[in-house]
Amino acid sequence: MVSAPKRSSGYSAANLEGVNIKVHIMLEGRICTFMSRVVKILPQPLSYWHLSYPKVIDISNIRKNTRVELRLPVSIEYQDPELAMDHDIPNIVFCTDISMKGVGVEAPSALGKIGAEFFITLRLKVAGVDQMLLTSVILKSCKMTEPGVYAHGFQFQELEDESKVLIAAYVYKEILIKLGYIDE
Repeated sequence: MVSAPKRSSGYSAANLEGVNIKVHIMLEGRICTFMSRVVKILPQPLSYWHLSYPKVIDISNIRKNTRVELRLPVSIEYQDPELAMDHDIPNIVFCTDISMKGVGVEAPSALGKIGAEFFITLRLKVAGVDQMLLTSVILKSCKMTEPGVYAHGFQFQELEDESKVLIAAYVYKEILIKLGYIDE
């Protein structure tokens, strides 16, 4: 069973029962693609489709590094003291995801221009121990997702070995929690 695709896809659901379709499902940084037959379309209680079980499923990574979603307050500041004096940015923002290569951050305004360098401080808890990580990051993307919310993509710069181990432990701990293998 899968949720029905958005109506903007330009299909008529009434004509699809019995039709073979190609399905793409994104999950945890991977994309699964397979051919299936639409067995039944049910509009109620939620619009969903029953699909036949596929014979072959192709799985490919769409990201090199596993990324986990979270809601973590972090501190951020410009590396350049002059920029810090000239631009007032919110010091505490929300980290929305983390991987071995960088972090996603939401803020109430754009934090800077692409290529700007910042220091970010994260408080990561691993094995019951709170760890503070202060590292340098570079702004790679920034877009307004809704009024008053800007999504930023930051890439880590030159992580020390200890920082790499801490981030890896934190990422995989979060994955195991989400999968239900360990309690928080």
